[in-house]
Amino acid sequence: MKKVLSMIFATSAAAIGLFFAGSAYASANTVVTVKSGDTVWGISQQYNSSVKAIESANNLKDANVIVVGQKLSIPSANSSSNTQGSAHAATATTTQQTQSYSQPAQQTTTQSSQASQASTTTATSGSVAQQAAQLMEQKTGVSASTWMAISYRESRNDPTAQNPSSTAHGLYQSLYTTSNDWREQVNDAARIYQSQGMGAWALN
Repeated sequence: MKKVLSMIFATSAAAIGLFFAGSAYASANTVVTVKSGDTVWGISQQYNSSVKAIESANNLKDANVIVVGQKLSIPSANSSSNTQGSAHAATATTTQQTQSYSQPAQQTTTQSSQASQASTTTATSGSVAQQAAQLMEQKTGVSASTWMAISYRESRNDPTAQNPSSTAHGLYQSLYTTSNDWREQVNDAARIYQSQGMGAWALN
């Protein structure tokens, strides 16, 4: 009697072990019989797997070619791979967005810097031209506003301006000086005025 009971218990334990083993296997790989209208993609969606995993598990060369009655082993989806893939995609998207927003910001900063430098140069040139015009008024008796108009017409108030077709140089485009020092240009223009008058700048 004891032997019979021992055999029953052993058989039951073996059956239970096979049952759990079969359940574990089924959860990892499910066998599906292809029905009319089935596709690998549709089966992958139904069983939470992937087309690539099904192709690999069944040695399919073409996922579009399956036949009715064919047995397919469906692996369980690798959730960790999907999570990593999603995280990688999110990281790539974030990086692209950061680049797309940072580049215009850098460009705007560069443009603002260039505009600031141009504004500073213009203000400096205007200030030099005003000082030169006031000194010219003292030396010639001609109003500073007239000399401002001349320097703007001749050089756009730039003491470094050089005429590309002649040796004319500086605020008043003199032919006799190449100095960028506006004071020397004023002295030179005053000498020209004393000898030629306003005709030197076509203002007779």
